[in-house]
Amino acid sequence: MEHSRCAYEHVFDAADETGADESSSVWRCPHPASDGSARCLFHRPVEETRPAAVTEALREAVTDDGRPSAFVGATFERVDLAGMTLPPDARLDFRGAMVKSDIDLRDATLDGALRLDRVSVGGAVCMQRFDATGAVSCRHLQVGDRWVLCEAELSGRFDATGFSAGSVVATEARFEGGATFRKGVVDDDVSLAKSRFGGPAWFSHTRLGGRLDLGNAAFDHRLSLAHCRIRGGVVAASATVEGGLSLEHVVVDGELNATRLTVGGGIDATTAAFGGRVDCAGLTARDGPVDFTHSAFDGPVYFDNATVEGRALRFRNARFGSGPASFVRAAVDGEFDLSDAVCSADSPVRLVETTVDGCVICDHARFGDELFCSGVRVGRDVDFSDCTVGTLTFGVEIEGRLDFAYTHVTDAAAFGDTVVHGPARFTSARFDADPSLTEAALGDTVAAYDISVEPAGGS
Repeated sequence: MEHSRCAYEHVFDAADETGADESSSVWRCPHPASDGSARCLFHRPVEETRPAAVTEALREAVTDDGRPSAFVGATFERVDLAGMTLPPDARLDFRGAMVKSDIDLRDATLDGALRLDRVSVGGAVCMQRFDATGAVSCRHLQVGDRWVLCEAELSGRFDATGFSAGSVVATEARFEGGATFRKGVVDDDVSLAKSRFGGPAWFSHTRLGGRLDLGNAAFDHRLSLAHCRIRGGVVAASATVEGGLSLEHVVVDGELNATRLTVGGGIDATTAAFGGRVDCAGLTARDGPVDFTHSAFDGPVYFDNATVEGRALRFRNARFGSGPASFVRAAVDGEFDLSDAVCSADSPVRLVETTVDGCVICDHARFGDELFCSGVRVGRDVDFSDCTVGTLTFGVEIEGRLDFAYTHVTDAAAFGDTVVHGPARFTSARFDADPSLTEAALGDTVAAYDISVEPAGGS
């Protein structure tokens, strides 16, 4: 006996993402009604059905070429398609569905698109080794527990805009078409370690309650963490980003571990805030500036052995609150800019054996403790005018000019091993103790009028 068609209709409201392929805002269920009901098994209340019977019916429906694999607005105790290979060009549509426990797509293979938009899942979403050729849309997906994408192979575009989850584990996954996790909320950690993104990866405006792990991940295009709020730390050790890294307005309460990070296209970290240690030792950045303008660092900062092959390494108006700012054996092809930076009394700045091919710009900077420069080589000019510094050790070889005008050194100043090949200007500089010029060499004109040398606290 042929069953009548399910009476369920789903009306998409203005907030729903119906997509360009939708010709109507009303979706009508194509499945047959179940015995004694006006609705199919997928649209009857969970308490009126047996989970095993619903699972069997679901598996039959998705393997039947004559029936669409569409379950919009359905209600499930559990969705279990683990290990299934769906027919060629099959599409799975679960938009607006309610799942009391888990969605299991482990080891499943799907040639067509998967839609999980506005699906609510009380438990976990398991997509380990899930292989999808088409686009995967998970916009506004709500996952009560873990969302697991380990070793998934996703060839099309992956879109999880507006999602929420307890945690996300996507280690060794491949997002060949790129991925969007924008405007998401994650209660705990997100791990993308060893994953690969063939297209742009967008995580902007996402809130994380735990740690973000990008260790050894590869991004063939742009990676954006702009406007993210991360309560834990960020691990980007040995990651590779080819199309530029966006960190503007990001807030990281914990540590940033970016050791051996490689970035092509530059780093934009303007107005970022870091609550813990920032470790960029061994960073390699090329084809663009590394810009931390207006950023705030509450912990120590390390750019030791960093290589910046782009236009500049900038910390304009940056704030260093605690711990050293260390640039040991760093190499910068362009300019090194610390203009208007403010370093607290607990934040010494150290440049040791650092090479800057362009200019060093530190005008109007405030160094509350120590600025220690030793074995530094600058290919062009050094602008150290209008600065305030506690203890100054200035061992710098400058191919161009040195501008030290109006700078105030409140403690000791030593210019040992300083070589200035161009003109030097010390106009109106102030030293609260006698400066040491041992072994300093000034090879061009020196403007030194109105220099003030007096004991600290003197008249």
